[in-house]
Amino acid sequence: MKSRRNRFFWLEGVTEREVVRNLNDTTPSRLRSREVRRGLVAFTAAVALGMGTLALLPDDKLRSYLEFAGIAALITLYLLLRKSIRIIAEAPTELLDERQIAMRDSAHTIAYRILSLASVFFLALFMVADDADTIAEGRATSLVLGFLLFAASLPSMVLAWSLPSEAPEAVDPPTSAGPPHGDA
Repeated sequence: MKSRRNRFFWLEGVTEREVVRNLNDTTPSRLRSREVRRGLVAFTAAVALGMGTLALLPDDKLRSYLEFAGIAALITLYLLLRKSIRIIAEAPTELLDERQIAMRDSAHTIAYRILSLASVFFLALFMVADDADTIAEGRATSLVLGFLLFAASLPSMVLAWSLPSEAPEAVDPPTSAGPPHGDA
């Protein structure tokens, strides 16, 4: 028996089997409803913003605990967002159909525009937090990490916000064993 190859796409960070499995998954999931996805997007943006503002905290111990919690939360939220959109944002073009490619490309364009605005916002936060003590003490680390994790999850966030809810799979009613009426 010939085993199916499982190509790894280095640029996208996914395997062929992972993308195909996610695209063909029909199990019901709350993550695939628009309201839940939009909640994930809002929460991800809030946590990223919170990570950015941690640079303004003077207490090193509290900031380090909050940084760790923020990083863990952003990574978890990123993985949930990826799952909610079936990895469309990270999937290579050759594994998607034309509709999915158009949605993904549109989301990347919008994400790029949002990223340019977010860059200005995070740069303004960095300038507010930018004094010799902030940089020397490493307090700007949370700002940089918050921005990088936000930037990485932005295409998935845009797709999660814009995709409609998936309809639950219709269950066919059981049929009788005999032929349909009228057939002889």
